[in-house]
Amino acid sequence: MTNNFDLNTLRSIAEIIGDILTHKQIDEQFLNANIIDSGEGTNKPDRIYHSLKRKQNQDNCANNVLSFILRIINPKRYGDEVAFEKDRTRINEKLLYEGIEINKAGEAKTVDKAKTISEAKRRSLKIKERVHGIGIHYEILPYCESEWLNENYFHAILEITKSVAQRLRQKSGYSSDGGELVDECFGLGKDKKPMLAFNMLQTESEISEHKGFGNFVKGFFSMYRNPKAHDPKLMEDTQLTEMTEVLVVATIIQNKLDNTYKTGLK
Repeated sequence: MTNNFDLNTLRSIAEIIGDILTHKQIDEQFLNANIIDSGEGTNKPDRIYHSLKRKQNQDNCANNVLSFILRIINPKRYGDEVAFEKDRTRINEKLLYEGIEINKAGEAKTVDKAKTISEAKRRSLKIKERVHGIGIHYEILPYCESEWLNENYFHAILEITKSVAQRLRQKSGYSSDGGELVDECFGLGKDKKPMLAFNMLQTESEISEHKGFGNFVKGFFSMYRNPKAHDPKLMEDTQLTEMTEVLVVATIIQNKLDNTYKTGLK
């Protein structure tokens, strides 16, 4: 049996579901879940809140309320994984206060209750989980975790790119930035003597790989850092999906830098 939800939790969940469903869809989901519309409230959050509150009081438990929520946060309802994850994260942030979490399969599981706002956000966002099958590199999180928790994806992207630049400085000892820093670190020059390398540079294939990585890192800065640094925040429509993309690319770079060494040639 699921214990009654706190009414503050119920209100927050009703507001989220009100963003997800239309009035017609609310009617359909109430019917499917055998929940009677209380008739209280004309806006969507109020309709959902009062109807779920009445059902919870009648049952003296939240079993049917939770069942209703699971009907909404069901991967079968979604054609877009990004949209599903966005809604699942928002609902989980509130359910965690009740000791419940919805997994990627749309199933509820019992977990420890969240006690603070930051804890609920951190756990619902699953910052330290794998992103698109790639584990987020440990050097990245300290730079962007605060911005991520506050859903400030615009600045999170900037901080993620800074993690790469700072790693290059630490590896090389140089103090420059962006493309100039990359050239100083990986530029071969006429004598093919770079500051940093991750292979022996003895074959054309190894040299090609070395050049390719340098160009890849320069492209990373050009694509993700420079536009963000120069464009006004209000002109940007930066979303969680874009930040996730930057995380994946930055992790690929950081993983390669793990195996990068000073050549001793410079």
